[in-house]
Amino acid sequence: MRILISYEESYHLYSDALQRALSSLRPDAEVAACRLSVIGEQVESFNPNLVVSSRPNTGDAGGRVAWYELSPEPDEPSEACLGGRRWQRPNPTLEELLSFIDEVEALLRREREPRGC
Repeated sequence: MRILISYEESYHLYSDALQRALSSLRPDAEVAACRLSVIGEQVESFNPNLVVSSRPNTGDAGGRVAWYELSPEPDEPSEACLGGRRWQRPNPTLEELLSFIDEVEALLRREREPRGC
C-alpha cells in the first residue's frame, strides 16, 4: 500500500506529523509526503493507492483508488473517496483516517480493478 500526503508549504509541520504517524501505525505501508505544488509529479512517480491532501483530486480525476481531502482546519469539512464513492466527514480523527486506510487495503485485496476517485 502506498500513501502520498500533500499539503501547502504553510502546513508542512502538519504533513510531516501525519507522515510520521502513518509510517509508525501502518509500518507495512510506504508513506511519502510532498508539497502541494508538486503533487502531480509525485502522483505520477510514486503511484499511490491513497492520496491524503488538503485539496480535492483535480489533476488525476479517476486515477486513484482512494483520495482523502483532509482539511487542516477543524471547522472545514473533509471528503473521502473510495472506489468512486464519496462522503463528507466533519473534522475526522486519526482513528477515522486509519479505518479508511484499512478500507482501502480491503478494497485492493477484493477487487482487481476498483473504480477510481
